[in-house]
Order: sequence, then C-alpha cells, then structure tokens
Amino acid sequence: MSGPATASGPPSAAAPAPPARIVVGFDGSPPANRAARLALALAPSGAGNVWFVHATQPDHRMAEPLTDEEIVAPNRAVTRAMESLRAYAQPRGLSAFVVDREGAPGPVLIAVASEIGAELVVVGTRGRGDASRVLLGSVSAYVVAHAPVPVVVVP
Repeated sequence: MSGPATASGPPSAAAPAPPARIVVGFDGSPPANRAARLALALAPSGAGNVWFVHATQPDHRMAEPLTDEEIVAPNRAVTRAMESLRAYAQPRGLSAFVVDREGAPGPVLIAVASEIGAELVVVGTRGRGDASRVLLGSVSAYVVAHAPVPVVVVP
C-alpha cells in the first residue's frame, strides 16, 4: 500500500526529469537573452542540449534592395551573441548549437523543435498587448499554438 497523498502530489509521483533537448528562439533582444539564460539553467548539466535558433525573414516591401553588408551586419551581431551563449554552456557540460535559418520565426522554431526531438521550447516576448498581437502577429503566440512540446514564454 502506498503512503498518504501530500500537498506536493500523489505519493509515488516522481519529479519530472529536466528537459535534455531545448530549443530557444533567439533574436538578440533582452527577452531572448533572458529566454536563453533560462534554457541554460533548465538543461541538465552534463547531459543537456540547447539549440539557439535565429530566423531571418527578408523584407520584400523595401523600395531599394539592401546591400550585402546591410543584410549581413544585423545577423552577424546575433550570431556572435549566440556563439557567446554556446561558449557559456560548454563549461557546464552542455552541448549548445547555433541554427540560423531563413524563414518566418514561428514556423522555423517549430520545424527545428520537431527535427531535433525537442522536449521544451523557450521563447521571449516583447510584452506586446493583445491588440498589437492581433495586428502584428506574435512569434510566442504562434509557437505556443503549434509546438508539439511544452513552451515557456519569458517576458
């Protein structure tokens, strides 16, 4: 016979294992940096794998085409930041990967999560209100609606 139930749950309930495969949406913003730090904290030391995913979507509405430098410079800064996070993860025994893909951020995050068998997706939000979300769309709302695994949204 099992012991009495407690406030923390049924008597035989074990704590869930920390997610070993985590995808993080990363665009260099403060919420994305907080999401990345949280993902690194949640991943189990010595066994965790974190994918920092950046999606770029070309803007076809521009009157004049961008130069190669105008296209590459912002992405270069994000890539450097992701590489820095990757270097931070290594001493903790975590494997960290940088993924940079062209496409809409929400679908790219869902695709990477599915491809690598993610157990958790972590994204930041810029704190947009409901009206802005309806008008502008929201990567975090898209990911929450379409992810095959739990999602943490970090403000």
